[in-house]
Amino acid sequence: MPRHLKRRRIVSKDALALVSSSLMALLVLFANLIVFKVADYTKTLVIAGPLPVLLPYDVNFINTLVLFVIILITPYALVKYMNYRRKRKVELLIPVFLYDLAGLVRAGYTVPKALEIESEKDLGPLTDLIKKAVTRIILGEDVSRALSETFKDQTLITRRFIETVAEAHESGGRAAQVLSGASSHAARLEAFEEERRRSMKVYVSIIYASIIIFMVASAFLLFFNTALYESVRRGGGRLFAILLTPEQMKGLLYYTTLLIAAPSCIAIGKIRSGTIVEGVLHMAFLYIIIALFYTNVDYLVSMLMSFLPL
Repeated sequence: MPRHLKRRRIVSKDALALVSSSLMALLVLFANLIVFKVADYTKTLVIAGPLPVLLPYDVNFINTLVLFVIILITPYALVKYMNYRRKRKVELLIPVFLYDLAGLVRAGYTVPKALEIESEKDLGPLTDLIKKAVTRIILGEDVSRALSETFKDQTLITRRFIETVAEAHESGGRAAQVLSGASSHAARLEAFEEERRRSMKVYVSIIYASIIIFMVASAFLLFFNTALYESVRRGGGRLFAILLTPEQMKGLLYYTTLLIAAPSCIAIGKIRSGTIVEGVLHMAFLYIIIALFYTNVDYLVSMLMSFLPL
């Protein structure tokens, strides 16, 4: 009779990262806005409509929101991405694993014995999974169930090829043929996936370039707005009352860049790895660049203004 393995309830790294990052993000938000009062709440733009919207345009306030988002999303996304990378390494090793397994079965070993031999090899993160499956089999669990339970959290491709190991075990004399065919198919599939990833890199570069171009265009737009605002202010024209101040314009452009970057980064993640978490890490990286840009863009505008005739 198979022995039932005890399951211990433990807090996952994902949940721990999410809770800790949420608490830290809220603490930073409270400290900046309530304790240190870094934001100037008088700098608020009223957007007219059926329900008027109050939009703070103070750069320090927006920087605080950006910092809040970065602290909130980065730890959790990093843990999820590292987990994805580990699963991806397992997937990359599947063709080699199946090839070795086919060789052992062809040499006369049974599938369970071949798995036991494979568990002694250095196959990176795949070794730990094979050892867990072998332990289950030794304790009396069915080969098919032991493999499916051990690899249930892995990628779909990994699970599909692991199913062929169970099928090979059940096929008897055709085991080596089944495993050899699965190994060849896994290698071809991995080569195709690698080629797809290389071809998608150009689209990632285009997305990054478009965001950078938008920031450069924002700097020039802010420069033209500042020049027009100063010209109208000195001339005392009627347009002065309805023009956006340079600080208001900067706040709106800041918000716009953040809103454009978010879905673009999610697209990067889906393009590169098919996961959102990689896109979230790209978003955190770009948000840092955007925050630094709009915090210091006034220096660039001042430099451009110096070329204008007084």
